[in-house]
Amino acid sequence: MTKKEIVRYNSEELKNLEICGGDKTDWNRVSSMKDEDIVYDEDSPEITEDMFDKAFICRQTKTEIRLLLDSDVMEWYKKQNISYQPLVNALLRSYMDAHH
Repeated sequence: MTKKEIVRYNSEELKNLEICGGDKTDWNRVSSMKDEDIVYDEDSPEITEDMFDKAFICRQTKTEIRLLLDSDVMEWYKKQNISYQPLVNALLRSYMDAHH
């Protein structure tokens, strides 16, 4: 892979890509990579045991609800291939945080 082929995104750009339906990553190529094909650099350092020693799991409990949405809204999200449930949760959390 040449430097011209490498694309870097910041977290905000990645969020926007997810919301808009994806990115240009060749996921088939990524899935077929072997460990020795992985390039480690400052953006993707090699994972060490020390990292696991400092890791923690933040578990948010989820409550299952029934939510009625307008049909045209659901159809639009389906066509965009956007996972609407995490997006709805993020929007509700953002509203809660702003009014909390």
